[in-house]
Amino acid sequence: MKKLILIITALSLAFSTATFAKSKKADAEQFSCADSKYCKEMSSCAEAKYHLNECGESRLDRDGDGVPCENVCR
Repeated sequence: MKKLILIITALSLAFSTATFAKSKKADAEQFSCADSKYCKEMSSCAEAKYHLNECGESRLDRDGDGVPCENVCR
C-alpha cells in the first residue's frame, strides 16, 4: 500500500511539474520583451510578471515587494 501511495505521489508531481513548464513556456511565447511597457499598458497580471521577471523591468515594482503593477495584480 505504501508503494502504491509513493508511486501515485511521484506521478502526480511529475505531471504537475510538466504542466507548470508548459504554462511558463506559453507565457514566454505570448509576451515579448521587445517593447518596454508601463503598468497602464498591461492586459494581465501574468504579462506584468513576465515583464518584471523575464525582461528585468524593475520599475514595474515600485515598492519592491515582488508584485508588479499593483493596479493589475491585486
